[in-house]
Amino acid sequence: MQNVEQGSANKPEREQKFLEDVDHLKTEKLMVVDARKEEARTEEKHVTPKQLSARPAKAPAQRNLSKRELAEQRREIANLHMLKERCRQLCLSLFFRRDTTVSSIGFTSSIPGEGKSYLASMTALALAQDIHVPVTLVECNWEHPSLHEVFECAPTPGLAEWLRGECDEHEMRRHITQNLTVIPAGRGSQDAVRLLQQMRKDDLKSLFSALGEQYFILDLPPVVSTGYGALAASLADTLFMVVRSGVTTDRMIAETCEQLKDVSLQGIIMNQEQSHVPNWIRQLM
Repeated sequence: MQNVEQGSANKPEREQKFLEDVDHLKTEKLMVVDARKEEARTEEKHVTPKQLSARPAKAPAQRNLSKRELAEQRREIANLHMLKERCRQLCLSLFFRRDTTVSSIGFTSSIPGEGKSYLASMTALALAQDIHVPVTLVECNWEHPSLHEVFECAPTPGLAEWLRGECDEHEMRRHITQNLTVIPAGRGSQDAVRLLQQMRKDDLKSLFSALGEQYFILDLPPVVSTGYGALAASLADTLFMVVRSGVTTDRMIAETCEQLKDVSLQGIIMNQEQSHVPNWIRQLM
């Protein structure tokens, strides 16, 4: 985002640009609205990135913002952009590291509401734009599925229905862009453990071998508040734990790290600028 302190002469232009950035950030999360409308018009349910960006975002509602509101929104925008780019950099460095065996990265947390689903979605979208290998975003959180809301697609059939043999593989896949596919969780809260055990028999590459080479981003359930959170975390080659400052307590973070001690925890991603996380946990970041 451009520096907003370049001088008072262009203040109206700066504030207008800032309002446009606010609107862009909001619409970025729902950047697949055009894809959803295209799905209603065609049975292939496929759009290209060019089609996604063809329609400009609606102009933000104009209102006078106080200096405090402007400052708070600037900080929020800067923090979210920083988080998105940080996740993007980390994933690229893991997927394309020399002699790497990583093909799947999971996003987990201690409790709901820490922003892991949003970060997983934004990371998958960014990766799909960066690389030529197909990216698949898989939702394994059957307690609180949300990707169908983020991408405005049907919640079922999804991963659960496919694993139970109730649908074909192509029926559970939502083609968002030419290079990004989303697999929603579907309805699996009643038999989540059995479904996860079924998935653990083979790695994700083997499970989805018919799709060819691809990279996976996993939206995983919280570890502390979900009974099968740690089991689901074992599906990914490596993990990132999302921590929202002021929400997740030190005790919750410690308990999450303890439950994930037998899996590959790559690091902790802070979802706020300020943090009271103790030094021993910061060393994992």
